[in-house]
Amino acid sequence: MFTRFLPWAILLALLSPAAGSPGGDDPWTKLLSLAGEWEGTEAGRTTTLTYTVISGGNALMESMKMPAPEPDMVTIYHRGGPALVATHYCSMGSQPRMRAAGATPDGKSIRFHFADITNLAKPDGGHIRHRTVNFVDARHFTQQWFGVEKGKEDSVLFHWARKQTK
Repeated sequence: MFTRFLPWAILLALLSPAAGSPGGDDPWTKLLSLAGEWEGTEAGRTTTLTYTVISGGNALMESMKMPAPEPDMVTIYHRGGPALVATHYCSMGSQPRMRAAGATPDGKSIRFHFADITNLAKPDGGHIRHRTVNFVDARHFTQQWFGVEKGKEDSVLFHWARKQTK
């Protein structure tokens, strides 16, 4: 019985606004456009970032390879109703979850705001609170990470360039 409704469910999902516009202007489509490999710098250090579309296009995995001796990190992005959700699996051991209502009015940025966190070692322990993704052009973007530790806020800015394919 379920299979007879499946084609209608697929059609409705494709026609819904959350599915994205063919022009690629919606925030989810912008995030998916990051699929591939990137090189970046932060405070003079070089790092790499790989975006992989997973779960049949329903999630985007960001894998950040940090310079030694720092551990690598992963963030998973997905839709959460009309919002976007990012769960960051941090090298500090916690998993902050952030939500974005959509892109900024100019469509060039997505601002993820703190929603909740799991595995925080202590109430004033360091963790990521917010993240902003700024789309510069098809080959460049930035990420600004905002964190807090013992009540003190700080931010880190990453500049990314798409790796050249050989």
